[in-house]
Amino acid sequence: MDILRVEHLKKSFGRTHVIKDISFNVGSGEIVGFVGPNGAGKTTTLKLITNLIFPDSGTITIAGFDLQKEREKALSHLSGIIESPGLYTGLSGRENLDFIRRVRNVSKEKYDEVVKITGLGDRLSRKVKKYSLGMKQRLAIGMCLLSSPDFLILDEPTNGLDPTGTIELRELILKMAKEYGVSILFSSHMLDEVGRISDRVIYIKEGCLLGEKTREEMFTGQRYLVTVQDTAGAETCLASHPAVISFKILDGNRISVETEKEAAGAVVSALLSCGAVVLDIQKESDQLENIYREIFQEDGK
Repeated sequence: MDILRVEHLKKSFGRTHVIKDISFNVGSGEIVGFVGPNGAGKTTTLKLITNLIFPDSGTITIAGFDLQKEREKALSHLSGIIESPGLYTGLSGRENLDFIRRVRNVSKEKYDEVVKITGLGDRLSRKVKKYSLGMKQRLAIGMCLLSSPDFLILDEPTNGLDPTGTIELRELILKMAKEYGVSILFSSHMLDEVGRISDRVIYIKEGCLLGEKTREEMFTGQRYLVTVQDTAGAETCLASHPAVISFKILDGNRISVETEKEAAGAVVSALLSCGAVVLDIQKESDQLENIYREIFQEDGK
């Protein structure tokens, strides 16, 4: 079952068409990354889904409820952090959580569970103004979880975090999805983090969806940057090799080759057997960055 369905969504500000007829879904318990350059329409889309702004046309369905026709029922399944966390910095972390607990009439058992999930421990007694950005993000997510949402939206959750904060937040997001069944849609510019936690990635640019890839599609093989003396002979060899998933001739005499996992040695041996002179081979570590580059270059920009 889909926790979210977006169908033919459009949004303009004046004469500027920001969101141009997009449709996508988020499945139950799924973590979906929402990726694109600045100004692509990521935050606008998330604001539309959280009902902070209203679409010109199209439908948004959350947990089976139409957001426009059954607003309260739809939003009862959703929590989110758009842009900066809205926290009371003059209060302690515990006082922030307790405020939401009383507003939402949350049970003591649920409150204690959320406190444990945040991992803030004794730091909840500190004033929020003394928190690091990572601690603020964890507290804000904890406040979202008090309402027991089925669906969580996060806008650039790792933006500005140091490595420790990034790791802690990543672990928290994975825990929410895998242990508590919360569906998560999050935007991010940190492609490495998107690749680490996403079940699926949706790509957007200038208000249009360019496509999506599942984890299996993103990581079917391993990419290598192969430098050869002459690409002509190497190209023919690679095109016929069964372990080569795809390849692309780059500038000069370099070739980006995606192979089945653990097949790099066999591919190099085949190149040598074909008479190709291999000058260098390097493993390309950031698979998602390569996919991002290919998608947006294929878009013509």
